Amino acid sequence: MSEKRLSTGKVWGFSMGTLGEYFVYYLFYTYFLYYLTDYVLVPAAIAGTIMSIAMVWDAFTDPVVGYINDISKNPKGRRRPMMMKAYIPFILAFALCFIRPGLEGSALYVYYGAVCLIFWLCFTAEQVPFYGLLPEISGNDKDRMRLRAAMGFIGNAGNLAVSIVPISLELVISLGVKEVNAWSIVMGLLGVIGGAGFLITYFVTKGMETPPDKVIRPKDNILKTYGKIIKLKGYIPIVIVYILCTIDLTLMFASILYVADGKLGLPAGIQSIIVACYTFSGALFVILVTPMNKKFGSYKSMQIVMIAGAALFIVCGVIGLNSAGMMIFHGLVTGGTFALATAFTYGLLYQVIDLGVIKTEEQLEGSVISFATLGYKIGAAISAATLGAALSIIGYDGTSDMNAEVLGKIDSLLTYMPAALLIISILLLKFLYPIREDSYQEIVQVKNKKMAGEDYDIEKIKKFL
Repeated sequence: MSEKRLSTGKVWGFSMGTLGEYFVYYLFYTYFLYYLTDYVLVPAAIAGTIMSIAMVWDAFTDPVVGYINDISKNPKGRRRPMMMKAYIPFILAFALCFIRPGLEGSALYVYYGAVCLIFWLCFTAEQVPFYGLLPEISGNDKDRMRLRAAMGFIGNAGNLAVSIVPISLELVISLGVKEVNAWSIVMGLLGVIGGAGFLITYFVTKGMETPPDKVIRPKDNILKTYGKIIKLKGYIPIVIVYILCTIDLTLMFASILYVADGKLGLPAGIQSIIVACYTFSGALFVILVTPMNKKFGSYKSMQIVMIAGAALFIVCGVIGLNSAGMMIFHGLVTGGTFALATAFTYGLLYQVIDLGVIKTEEQLEGSVISFATLGYKIGAAISAATLGAALSIIGYDGTSDMNAEVLGKIDSLLTYMPAALLIISILLLKFLYPIREDSYQEIVQVKNKKMAGEDYDIEKIKKFL
């Protein structure tokens, strides 16, 4: 784990991996369910179930992938080789999610279930080592938050391309391509572009991993290793908050077109602007990560962001999402709240990673992150199932003209529900997360002395051990 300050080039070069994660993730969540229900004509409940089953299965592979990554003895490193091996399958599996095979009925549902499962497994094999690499290339808290800010900017700025899908589809269709085939072309090309971010990270970070002979690998089997991680002070509350925030975010992204197109009937150009507000607006707010972390620390910054977000979502609920202007405002609130919340959530996770080095005497970055991403994907699966069930309950039918009236009933899922989950998150951190900024600085000092082989005193942090 390097204690040297990172150059600006290294910070931005590493952070390009976020383009592969965020961009492809939001392409999938913004459009896949809509593609299934309105173009492949899969019933909404079945489409939501397909997404949920694949993601729940993938979520529970996260800890396995994280553990395998932590114990890897690859002479080229633990993180980067796994990212490279998963790259081509990752791109291919994403493209297959948007191809209409010559199947019908149950066979068609099985096909989409299978390719979703493969895609999310490959996504994990890219995401887990990418996040596990961050605390290895820098042990400096200021640099870690610089990385998180750059990652947030690149991820959200890259997501701006998500907004060009409606216009791109319109262009390809105007060339005489069938609508369902246009989806395959556009999404396949965008998947390749987004996934290239992982390749940039791979090449920029060459030689920056902890040397294999210096790695302190887990000593125990996977169950005992995760047993130790779960017992780390503050870890479970962070994972729960991550789940709640992910439910909020993915539910809203999956619902954009149902409201902008189905309910409001907005033109493709306006839809693109609205999608851009959801996907790109986070980039406008992540510049606040470093100054907020410097002034308040990750914990207090997280609380400030969630309180402001909850209040603004309630305002959106009172007014109603009944115009393009309100959708744009809601998109700005969504982007800003969750871009900042995600950055500070990882700030808290890195605090737990540092605590774990002291308590377990092992480097468990991959396992700590992957168990958290398990929660991230459980939250996403819950949101997919929730939206699919909600659409069925309110009578949504992709072939019906009733959508505008029916979709008027889902405003609360995009306003009052996220506000409620943010309030729950605020209370969880307040009463169950014990580490505050002064305590964390003591933890960092002890960890650094321990890693350097110097004498250290744990008296001031004993309550966390």
